[in-house]
Amino acid sequence: MSKRAALFLIVFFFTAGCLKADDSSGPGSIVMPIDPAGVESLIASEGSCPAIISIISSRCGACRQEMPIYQKIYDKYRERGLAFFVISIDFGSSEETQALVDRMGLTTPVYWGGEPVMWAYDVSLVPLKIIVRNGEIVESLIGLNTEAEMKQIIGPLIDECAR
Repeated sequence: MSKRAALFLIVFFFTAGCLKADDSSGPGSIVMPIDPAGVESLIASEGSCPAIISIISSRCGACRQEMPIYQKIYDKYRERGLAFFVISIDFGSSEETQALVDRMGLTTPVYWGGEPVMWAYDVSLVPLKIIVRNGEIVESLIGLNTEAEMKQIIGPLIDECAR
């Protein structure tokens, strides 16, 4: 086997391995553009009930693993007041993010901020969850969280919404 063929196979299997097997097809959210000022507006507008802002990249395996969890959180807790937003920092354009949202059938609010948001919030690792209370960032959580871990994070936030 030539080096070129071997390299092709490595890249192919790496790329195929990064896609999640349970990605579903279906209509999803329209990924909207957002700049750092828009992110600041999201943070400031969430007053009495806490919010979670998750910064992701569509090429990040851990981010793709968390996306179905985000949808469950959004579906279960939005009626109770918890705001949940996803912001992609994919470089160049929102096309990859939109393809991921479409493939997974997500209805969670998803924004594309690209490099400007990445630089403004000094994002070096994703997924990054930002917890917002009373218009201020109070906590940042880096890395993959399971559904059980996300429920532990959300429990106290939902309790605050009830007050």
